[in-house]
Amino acid sequence: MDRFDAVVVGGGVLGGATAYYLAKEGLKVCIMDREAVGSGASAHGHGAMSMVGKDFRPGPHFTLGLVGMEMYANFVANVMEDSGIDPMYHESDGVSLAVVEEEEQIFKEAIAGQSKYLEMKWIDGDEVRRMEPRITSDALGAVLYRHGQVDAYRLSLATAQAVERMGGQILLREATGLKTEGDRVTGVTYPGGEVAAGAVVIAMGAWSGAAREWLHYPLPVRPLHGQVLHLRMPGEPMRLFIITARHGPVLPRRDGILMAGSLGGVSMSGLDVDSVHVFDPRDTGPWEFDLNPSEWGRNFMLERVLKIMPALEEAEVVDHLAGVRPLCADRMPLIGPVPGWQGAYIATGHGTKGIHLSAVTGRIVADQIVRGKTEVPVPAEAFSPGRFAYLAE
Repeated sequence: MDRFDAVVVGGGVLGGATAYYLAKEGLKVCIMDREAVGSGASAHGHGAMSMVGKDFRPGPHFTLGLVGMEMYANFVANVMEDSGIDPMYHESDGVSLAVVEEEEQIFKEAIAGQSKYLEMKWIDGDEVRRMEPRITSDALGAVLYRHGQVDAYRLSLATAQAVERMGGQILLREATGLKTEGDRVTGVTYPGGEVAAGAVVIAMGAWSGAAREWLHYPLPVRPLHGQVLHLRMPGEPMRLFIITARHGPVLPRRDGILMAGSLGGVSMSGLDVDSVHVFDPRDTGPWEFDLNPSEWGRNFMLERVLKIMPALEEAEVVDHLAGVRPLCADRMPLIGPVPGWQGAYIATGHGTKGIHLSAVTGRIVADQIVRGKTEVPVPAEAFSPGRFAYLAE
């Protein structure tokens, strides 16, 4: 039986980042995934580093987003050096664009509450169009600040490659349970075998809820369906990252492909983002795991992004992707040790911000495994699975 210091169940950006940091600490690490590295939400995520709006709840969640954004460039540079794979991370000016009054209200409220943490300013529609003339004449204005963007699939491959180069292993098997001795987790089972581990990290994305049966502990995570279009537009390259609150984004990748449109953002899912819980944390499903792109979704996204940039009518659709992201009941991720267990850790529930939060999450969990605590400047206890312990009573 193979033995590892740590097994990370899930080969997306969150599992990959966690495994990478553990391997850098000198641990022998296994990344286990039932399909392929980066085959889940990481394969279709936008990869945008964006703080403006309601994606992050005020307080610890917002702080986590800030720290995660600040450490990303250095994280990617190190992964690229250790793996030889370029995740295509880049930074540029970006706008949180208001096309309708509701978006203007959301983004002006964001400036009022967030400008003390971020360098940002409001610009009017004319100034937006001077920066990118193809933006609609209906634009009311925008928040201007610096954005980053990464190809999350390539980043997943890069972290996995780096882990292998540092002596780790990729195991393409479906985890079916945990091996335990008393209150200690000692390994992971899969059909036909098992691996022994000093620590196990559950980073299974929208499928992480299955681990509540293994751990006998509540993990209120449900799948959040999402779709995205990859477009190629003729003419000059895009000059800005564009994010909206109700029309989806238009994000130029470094290779020129535009990642356009969105389904599955919290604001588009019929979920109340201002309530304490966006769904009942006691609800365990069964959930629908809709992994298929739809003609309706394609038409909806095209209709919305054309209202941002009518010139996209000339664009070629080169890909249409879909998948599910892990949404936690309170819209904050689950990060850290599982109460009542030694050696069991969770890294999931990040909703639409998993790529953004991958580096900071991986660092926190690796620190907790290696040192028992983290020095990352965030209130890590706010994301502890322990906040749902009352559900186990």
